[in-house]
Amino acid sequence: MAISHLTRRLLRPTTTAARLLPGTSFPNPHAHARNPLLLLHPHRRFSTAPGSNPEAGTATGTGPEAANGTPPSLESMKHQEIEGPTVERDMSPLADEARAELDALRRATQRLSASLAVLGGAHLAAGAWIISGAAPVGVESAAAVQGVAAFAFPFTAALVLRRVIKPVAFFQRMEANGRLQVLTLCLQASKNVNLMLLRTRVVAISCALGVSVGSVAAILMR
Repeated sequence: MAISHLTRRLLRPTTTAARLLPGTSFPNPHAHARNPLLLLHPHRRFSTAPGSNPEAGTATGTGPEAANGTPPSLESMKHQEIEGPTVERDMSPLADEARAELDALRRATQRLSASLAVLGGAHLAAGAWIISGAAPVGVESAAAVQGVAAFAFPFTAALVLRRVIKPVAFFQRMEANGRLQVLTLCLQASKNVNLMLLRTRVVAISCALGVSVGSVAAILMR
């Protein structure tokens, strides 16, 4: 006996319900045999944890703060700080000597700045004393001493700077030819710069003493 069209529609309730309610979806009846859990929870997504809301997690973020509905704390939003050593420290004798030279370079720079301040103070005091009129008449020799010191210092400093360029350029050529390591090049350059600062400090102190002693001697000789 042929099955009528109405009987076939009644035997397919899923298609009929889907046509009546377009927004509803029904599980596959053949999947129940493969997974019995679908009979208990036909619309549950087993890829998510129980009690979690995927839509809420997508909107507010992930983590326990998002699951509880509270905003994340500042500690959790901080970037991870670097803690502990990231590279192995070089403890070779060459590295220790380079560190010692860098410390000496720093100390020489500080001493040079103090010497330049002393030189500037000596020039300022001598010039103010001469211009203010407190000095006796006929102190042209004291002004000449100050002028000589002001002329000698920059030219001597320029000569010292020129002398430090030559060895540094030599070591750079040696490193470029593959005969020196970069650490050795930095060590030699630091040594030469440290020597330049020490010489400039000696020149600055000599000029400051020359201005002071020369001015006093020129005044006393009058």
